[in-house]
Amino acid sequence: MKIAKIVKLQIISYFYRDMKEQTLIKYLEFLKKECLRHQNDKIITDDEINQFKIEIKGFIDKMKKTLLSQDIKKEILNIDFNLNEENHNHSKFKVFKFIGGFQGKEFREQENRKQRFSKLYNDIDSTLFKIKTII
Repeated sequence: MKIAKIVKLQIISYFYRDMKEQTLIKYLEFLKKECLRHQNDKIITDDEINQFKIEIKGFIDKMKKTLLSQDIKKEILNIDFNLNEENHNHSKFKVFKFIGGFQGKEFREQENRKQRFSKLYNDIDSTLFKIKTII
């Protein structure tokens, strides 16, 4: 876990200093791996989501200030980074509203979070493909 954070800090510091296309691709790959990691977590805490939101906000702010082409910036800004979306494409857990009480609510919340990270993973993956074709 500590090694991943060290690698993350190295990627981020390099990214912020001198963002080029290859650095952007590496950073998006890192975000994709983070989404996959969160999808596979048993429980996704509010703290993890808040840290991810801070990471994304910093990334978007820095990306807007770079000299990358407008096409690349446009593709990145089209990614839906909203992690607060409720019931993302899943109504199958409605039964837990009635029979589960707190545990049902917690289960629904965790499944919704996993689905949001899954969608974000897919969005980043398709954006990476588009950026690679632009480059």
